Amino acid sequence: MRSLKPRFSPNVLPTFKKVAQTLYFSLVWLAPSLLPAVAQDVPASPSQLFDDAEKAFTDKDYETAAQKLEALLEITANQQDAPIEMLRFNLGVAYLLDGNNAKAEEAFTECIRQFPDGEYLSRSYLGVGKACIQQGGDEKQQRAIQALQRAASDPRYRAEAALLLCELHSERNEDEEALKIIHSLTDSEVRTPQQTSAATGMIGLLANMDRLDELGPYLARLIRQPGVRDAIAWYANEAIVEGDKLAGSGKYEAALAVYRSIPARSEILKIQAATLEENRKKLETLKALAAEEGKKPLGKRTNLSEQVANFESLVALTEDAQKTLRDLSGLDASMLVRRGRCFYYLDRYEEARLCFRLVREKYSSSNEAEAAAYAEIVINKQLGDTGELQSLAEEFLKKFPTAANAEQVALLVGEKLLEDRQWGKVLSYYRDLETKFPSSASLDRFRFLQGVALFEDGSFQEAVDLFEQFLGAFPESTLSEDAIYRAALGCFLTNQYKKTLEWCEKYLNRYPEGRYAGDILYRLAFIDSNDKEEDHSVKIIDTLGAFLEKHPDDPAAGSMHCLIGDTLKKMKGEKEDLELNQDRALSSYKKAVWAGGSEEVVQYALDSATAILSSKKDWQGIVNLHGEFLEKHPESQTALVSATWVSKGMQRLGKPEEAATLLAKTLRRVIADPSKEQTELLIDEIVANLVPRKRPADFDAEAVSKKLADILTAAIEDQANGTTAARTFYGRARMASVLRNSGLEEAYLKSLATNTEIKPADLSPVLLAVCGDILLKTGDLDRAAEMYERLAARYRQSAYADAGPVGLGQVALARKQPEQALEIFDKVLTDYPGMSRFKDATLGRLEALKDLGRFDDAEKLALEIAGDRSFRGPAVPRAYLLLGDVLREKARSQSGEEKHDSLAKAHGYYQRVYTAYQRETELCAQGYWSAYEAAEELGNSELARRTLEELSRHPKLQNTALSKKAREKLQ
Repeated sequence: MRSLKPRFSPNVLPTFKKVAQTLYFSLVWLAPSLLPAVAQDVPASPSQLFDDAEKAFTDKDYETAAQKLEALLEITANQQDAPIEMLRFNLGVAYLLDGNNAKAEEAFTECIRQFPDGEYLSRSYLGVGKACIQQGGDEKQQRAIQALQRAASDPRYRAEAALLLCELHSERNEDEEALKIIHSLTDSEVRTPQQTSAATGMIGLLANMDRLDELGPYLARLIRQPGVRDAIAWYANEAIVEGDKLAGSGKYEAALAVYRSIPARSEILKIQAATLEENRKKLETLKALAAEEGKKPLGKRTNLSEQVANFESLVALTEDAQKTLRDLSGLDASMLVRRGRCFYYLDRYEEARLCFRLVREKYSSSNEAEAAAYAEIVINKQLGDTGELQSLAEEFLKKFPTAANAEQVALLVGEKLLEDRQWGKVLSYYRDLETKFPSSASLDRFRFLQGVALFEDGSFQEAVDLFEQFLGAFPESTLSEDAIYRAALGCFLTNQYKKTLEWCEKYLNRYPEGRYAGDILYRLAFIDSNDKEEDHSVKIIDTLGAFLEKHPDDPAAGSMHCLIGDTLKKMKGEKEDLELNQDRALSSYKKAVWAGGSEEVVQYALDSATAILSSKKDWQGIVNLHGEFLEKHPESQTALVSATWVSKGMQRLGKPEEAATLLAKTLRRVIADPSKEQTELLIDEIVANLVPRKRPADFDAEAVSKKLADILTAAIEDQANGTTAARTFYGRARMASVLRNSGLEEAYLKSLATNTEIKPADLSPVLLAVCGDILLKTGDLDRAAEMYERLAARYRQSAYADAGPVGLGQVALARKQPEQALEIFDKVLTDYPGMSRFKDATLGRLEALKDLGRFDDAEKLALEIAGDRSFRGPAVPRAYLLLGDVLREKARSQSGEEKHDSLAKAHGYYQRVYTAYQRETELCAQGYWSAYEAAEELGNSELARRTLEELSRHPKLQNTALSKKAREKLQ
């Protein structure tokens, strides 16, 4: 949007033309009878000089204007009716606009001296202030401050003078002085164009002084002022320009406040149309009054003509701004994009995404649509919303196929697929990219990543073939090293040892000091270690040892140390040699633990070292090894195993409480961080060490609970937050569970779940899952959804990755939204293979099918669950209960024998639940009750009553709600 420069400038020094036309340019003063006769060769007449000066102002030839005014002042110096004050004032204006600030100061000062009570006194002080500011230096700045303070004493020019003073104080780093002036104007009403311009100028001052707490309220008040409403279109433009300056200098919060102060385009046009019509009427009235005024003698006239000029300027300004806004149909979209960018740079991604999404959805044909669509895609990638990212990218590429960043959009999607390790999609996606962008500079990357997808998906031979093609097509690619390495690894993993040797040799010849040189040597040594015909033990130890001595921090160091340890363990010899080799192997495994390899390598090294220590019954060695590992790597997935070994070792040493103390030291490092997923497991081990398996007769449960409380308090110390509060609840619940106090355990967990001061962001994955399940069960669906949403969004790679989406599916079922629930469960079952909540997701899908009335599909799925041996525990009786419900629902639309058969089958499935699954007391009771209802629907009242009696008398079900309900019904 172009800047609409105000015709009323902040210094509010009226041009000569305006003054000449309004106050003094009259036929009386310029009448021939009052002027001396002049010949052709004499100096120009006052009338001619006046016209020349006026024209020079109009042409912005201020040097000539000054010359003409100097001449005019010389000619008219002794004329009684000459407008000397006006001429001197405009002389100062001419010099000021010409950049001759010293002359301007002199002219304004002379005007003040000659006319201390004149009409131009305040404006002359404004001129002095402006001229001195332009000259710079402390002395001139001090004079400017004095002059502007005098000008500010005139209410008509207070705002203009205050703005100049604020700018000057700000330049002098006198922010407090500037703020005092701003505060003094806060309650002033903004009415005139000059006041509007000055008030708008204050926005930048507040923002640049980082007074954001004052900027918002100031803008809210400013937009309601009469002067701003009169020039709302101009204000909108000026505010946008100011906001853009702030955003350009990185002041995004201030820029956002400014952008938010700007009304919608339709509202601006509506307000401006109304105020413009009103001002046009005022202008006509003023013109009529001014025409009558012109008939009066000079001494009797007022400043009506100047008011007319000001109103003409205001009307012309607002008409121009209004026309510009009418032409800017994309203003609202442009403002949304500006706000979105501010939100983005303030890390407020959700709000930024909403702004860009609104542009895409409401203003899809605007010029901003492409930029907004791209920004939305970038934010979605940052937020990890893969599903929407894919659809947004496809929409973008379809709508903007020739966009400069079309390929970049495509690559963003590909990168996200890589992050999510969706290898099948990665393969097909990069095949498509290779076709869509055949001239891309990233063509080698497209082909290479197809090989990576095949490799990671386990298609090693196909990957090797593709890498071989890749190396032929792109021999100089920077990805060649990775391609050769992966080809060697692919052959290694498919036991093609001859091919492995060829690829390894190719790699080492080309990259002897390459990134994967250590891993290649390890693979070669591993092949040698499996040679059945020849013993390569010494060669393996010497080769890998020499490499490790030179490259101790190589990424493959852990694997190498493990292989050296394995080789030493297998070596034969005398008893002394065997013992020595075992010690050397133990040393190698320990080095592997601290070499910083993959989780699998570290786990293998720990297991191998622990096995040797266990064979020696070196429990203190085990405690030392795993205790040190716990201390250094409390966040590791292996931490649980180490915690278990510390507990076991300490118990063998007869020091269970010391084990709890040692684990507590590690707990302190992680208890306040919700992302440390192993913390709850540490708490479990501490509890296990505090409560002996065989409790003595004098076992004091209260004292043990207090010990746990003391340990948790010491671990938290000065780190108290929502996370530590949640883990305190969890620890107490675990202690209650071990002490077999299920009521207290349930109370602690319920207190945790329902404590609104503990936010979802405070909770670890396990606690989010626990709380979500409790809240779902108690019917607090909104808070349960918050837990599951946080779990799904934040912990996609955790052991509880599927608990979030499965929980959201169950919430949808509880909200009677089976279609949404089915969609969630189908996505989970597709995208989360081998997940921990597979049974819950499958049962949820079954319930959604039932609720949607897809009875045949539901019946088929229920029977599949019942017949699948992997569905053990409560999953099968739950499936039978749902199957019975499906058949009863089905019977409602049937009649006669068909209806009877469905109800009889349903009763049979319920019966199977209460006869075969009595250990699952709640499900067993539900089986009885549902069988009773099915018998009623069959019309067999005797069977119904007998079933109800069995439920009421069953010894294991006495405490269930349905057993109590049965007893009440039988009374």
